[in-house]
This record gives sequence, structure tokens and C-alpha cells, in this order.
Amino acid sequence: MSTRQTAPPPEQPGRLHPARLLVLGANGPTGRQVVRQALARGHRVQALTRHPETFPVRHDRLDVVAGDATAAGVLDAAVEASDAVVCTIGTAFTRRPVRVYSATADLLVQAMLRHRRRRLVTVTSAGLTPSHPPGGSTGSAPAGSGVGALVRTARHALDHDRVRDAFRAVMRHHVGRTVYDDMAAMEAVVRAGDLDWTIVRPPGLTDAPGRGYVAEETEVEGALCAREDLAAMLLDQLEDDRFVRKVAAVATPGLRVGALHMLWHEVLKR
Repeated sequence: MSTRQTAPPPEQPGRLHPARLLVLGANGPTGRQVVRQALARGHRVQALTRHPETFPVRHDRLDVVAGDATAAGVLDAAVEASDAVVCTIGTAFTRRPVRVYSATADLLVQAMLRHRRRRLVTVTSAGLTPSHPPGGSTGSAPAGSGVGALVRTARHALDHDRVRDAFRAVMRHHVGRTVYDDMAAMEAVVRAGDLDWTIVRPPGLTDAPGRGYVAEETEVEGALCAREDLAAMLLDQLEDDRFVRKVAAVATPGLRVGALHMLWHEVLKR
């Protein structure tokens, strides 16, 4: 079942509105959107960041907390002071081993269980969604790795599904392998926790203006998602139980961004 956002769902008994919301990864581009929109909805927000001096938002219902999400004491205190958690942590692609996602998830789930906090909404990536090209075989990456493989993918793909599946394969197994491996480990930790969790897998993210999102269980049509729409979807989960203990896919329908712009600004972070 898909949902198209037009306005926040109506408040229902037992839903977390307004909430004391903890945002992890708050100083990233998605986290800042979540903080701004959460404040606009009336929530009280804790924004956890390693660099509070650079955080651009100020509000009387906002507490900017200095600290690292992988520091147990900092995270434990922040969870205790919250009702729900939205986790938007991220890191740049690297060939080195990555542990920030799984390490954060380990500490976060333990802290939430300890303080009896139930609602967790966390972002990973559509890159973890298995590809299903025609014929039922698993998608494979083109020869090579890195930027060259991405260019070959764009040149040789024949249709939208092959573009999507080939791009995901290159990102999953080459350019972003260590990041995606750790995201997968994070998902496993979250799934194993006795919490009301929702894992959200967006596709390529962009700072283009939001225009309303679509969301479905596991996978959704759409190659891009505006961060503004992703933030709205994450916050809607505080008042919507359709994706509790499920993986949700989200995208902005009809959004178009040039391939070179996407590669340069969103993948290579130039």
C-alpha cells in the first residue's frame, strides 16, 4: 500500500504528538530538515551533534546537545530525556571499514530498552533493497568500480529498471560497500530490538524542494527523494503505525535531477 503526503495525518489517541524528540545526525542535511519541521509541528527537540557551534537552528523548544552518538553516556542521557528517536546519522563513502551505524544502533537500542522508550525511526538506504531485474536473477554490477563504473552504468543501461538496479549494485558492492555493510548491520540490530521500530530506505537524496512523498513497504517507484519530503515522512511516523516493525521505502514522485549533478554533489560530495 502506498501513501502520498498532502498533510500530516490526524492525531489519534496514544500517538506521540507533541513529542520530546531526539534527532541523531541532527547536523546533517536530512537531520536539519527533521529538526526544523519537528519544531514547526510543535515538538520539543534534542539535536545531538558533535559540532554544536555550527548548528544553524535556534528555538526555545530546541536543545542542541554536544556529543557523539557512539558515546554511551551522552546517548543514554539524551534517550532518557526523550519520548521517541529519529536517527539520520550518515558518513561519507570510504574504502575503510565503517562502524558508526552499527555502533550507534547497539547503544541506541540498549538505551531505549533501559529507559522504556519505544518509538524508533531510522534511515538507511534503498541501496540495501535487493534488485529484481527481468528473469528473476540478482542484479550484478558492471565491471570495474568507483566513478568509472557509474559512468559505464549510465551509458549501457537500457531502461529505468536496469539503471536503478545497476546503479544500486555499483553503489552497494563497490563505491559504498563498507558503508552499506554497516547500514545492513544497523538494520539487523534494530530489527532484533524489542522496540516499535521503522526502518526507512530512501533512494538518492537531493536538496531540491519537496513536493510530497510516496511511501510503500519495502520498495517504491522513484529514483530520488527530496530531503524535505524524507523529513516529513520520518516525522509522520510518530503519528502513524502503518510501518511499525517494517521497512518502508520513500521517494518523491516525478523528481528529476541531472545525473552529473547527482553524482558530483550527492555521491562524491563535491
